This record gives sequence, structure tokens and C-alpha cells, in this order.
Amino acid sequence: MCSIAAYEGAGCEVLDSAGLLTQVALSAIHVHDMALCRSLLKEAPVLRAGDLLLEDRGFLDGATVSELKRKRQVDVIIPLKANMLATQEAIQLAEMVDQGQAHPARAAQTIALVRGVEHMWPECEVPLNACVIRFWNTKKKRTDPIVLVTTDLKLNTPWIVRHYEERPEIEQDYEQLKSGGWQLKKLSSTRYSEIVFYVLTVVLSYSLYHLFANTQRGARFADKTRQALAFEQLRTQRTHIIVYAGGHFEIFETLRFVQMVLQLSLPMQERLRTWLVEHLNQIQKRE
Repeated sequence: MCSIAAYEGAGCEVLDSAGLLTQVALSAIHVHDMALCRSLLKEAPVLRAGDLLLEDRGFLDGATVSELKRKRQVDVIIPLKANMLATQEAIQLAEMVDQGQAHPARAAQTIALVRGVEHMWPECEVPLNACVIRFWNTKKKRTDPIVLVTTDLKLNTPWIVRHYEERPEIEQDYEQLKSGGWQLKKLSSTRYSEIVFYVLTVVLSYSLYHLFANTQRGARFADKTRQALAFEQLRTQRTHIIVYAGGHFEIFETLRFVQMVLQLSLPMQERLRTWLVEHLNQIQKRE
């Protein structure tokens, strides 16, 4: 088994409305995400001064947060665990504020800014502001808090919330990568080298797809998952193929490509037929 840790922000180069995976960490499944990604965070060239990382609790490591801020000038937004002293401090100080501000997107929730909670998190050596979000817990029938902290002291509470609400979209992209047509989890071998090759191939394909979707010609694919495109092909019976030649490639509708091949000269068609027979024989031997 293997585990892929996608460090949100560290592994994604944002384009207009999507992202390209630029960093991937791969290890055995028992390795913790933070241990797996620690060296990536310290050395990855994709991280630049002024960047903002959105992390989940799996990356709750005060020393790494401090190093990112001090040495790389990279800011972080991360939720705290309920049992942390910094969480309890932020909640108590937020309760001293009347009702707080209205949540920028959810009318039933309120938000409050609490400055300077780093002294309650000994492992963190850089200043932290907290955003306390109060929401109605339908299961427990009570109002509960969520505490986000950030090293970017210029952010106000609405912007802390807006930035962090991008995380579910990032996680949805990751879910699509694992099972939504890309089949990252569908491994047919236990050999480490084959697993690595398969993972890298899927990740590269995924990134190339989103890169094409951000071009003018690929704009029609920008809001569609690979799974949705596959269903659409089944309904319309229209399929496409990618043709490579040297350092170039083109995407053709299958029937249009066949029509183009039939318009080639007979000697050229014969060369293609010979190559295709040899190629199919090689595939059959491998199977």
C-alpha cells in the first residue's frame, strides 16, 4: 500500500480556475503526512515568498509553520484541534466580543478575530491571529466553534474564511484524482517501481488535462470532470484520439482522423498498416 500526500498549496500551481500538481510526495501508507511532506515544504521551489498555504489538521506542526514564515516568508492558514490551549484561549477571548461579525457566505454563522494566540502554542514561534467561527451543530443541537489560525497578520476575518473555504474545492479535485475517472487508486501491481510509474503517469495526465482546459481551445472542458466527459462520450458515441508526432500532438475526433488517414497516399497507408500490425503484436505478447 502507498500513501500520497497532497500538501494543499504546496503541490498546486494555480491557473485561472484550476491548478497543476507541481509537487507529489509518495511513501508507504504508515508514514504520517507531516513526516512525508516536511522536506518538500522546506525545499520545494514552487513555494515563494508571499504565498499562502491552506493546511488541514494533519499538518499541525508548530515548528514547520514557524520555519515557513521565518525562512521562506510563506504564510499559513490552519485549523487548530479542540484540545489545544491556543484553541481554548481563542474561544474564551472571542466570547468577550459581542456577537462577532457575520460570516461572509453563511448567514447563520458568526466570526470573530482574536490577535496574538501564539503564546498558547509553545511549538509555534511566530505571531498568530485566530479566527473563531461559531456554527450550529445539528447533531449535538448546540452552537460549536471552529478555530482557524494564520501567520498572515494582515488578513481580516472575512478574508481568512474566504481563503480557507477554497479547501473543500481542493479536496474535491483530489477526490476526482483518486477515483473520479482518473483511477489513481486502481493499482494492478504491488511492485514499488510500477506503483510510482502509475502514480506519476496519472498525475501528469491530470495536470496536462487541466493545463489544456485553461487554454482557449480547451475552455469547454474547464467545468467538466473526466468521468462526466466519459459519460458524454457514451451518450453521443463520439470518441477522440491523441496523435503524437515528434514534439507535437493533436486531438482528433476518431471518425475525422480515420477520414484523414483514408485520404493519404496508398504507400503511406501501407506503412501505417505495417506499423500497426507490429504494434498490436507487441501488445498481445505483453498481455
